[in-house]
Amino acid sequence: MAVEFESLQEAAQELGEDISTHDKAGLDALSDGHLREQHAAREELYDFIDGLWEKAKADVPDLAERDEYAGLAGLRDLAAALRNNASDSLEEREN
Repeated sequence: MAVEFESLQEAAQELGEDISTHDKAGLDALSDGHLREQHAAREELYDFIDGLWEKAKADVPDLAERDEYAGLAGLRDLAAALRNNASDSLEEREN
């Protein structure tokens, strides 16, 4: 099945949505300690990628309009999806 996307960012967003069910199931199967480790690792990954994005944004005023930054934007969105899945799973477990 061929799927076409407008940009790498759109593809990454779709990937994040598509894997969330599987990702959350995997997270739910982890022990409390491993879930906390996943959450911390995903926070760190997101923070690193977000830092790259913020640096690029400071250096390139029209960043969102430039195709060469779509991959970084997509990676940031995908990292956010993974981070959010871990946050949701951790929050559900703690409540």
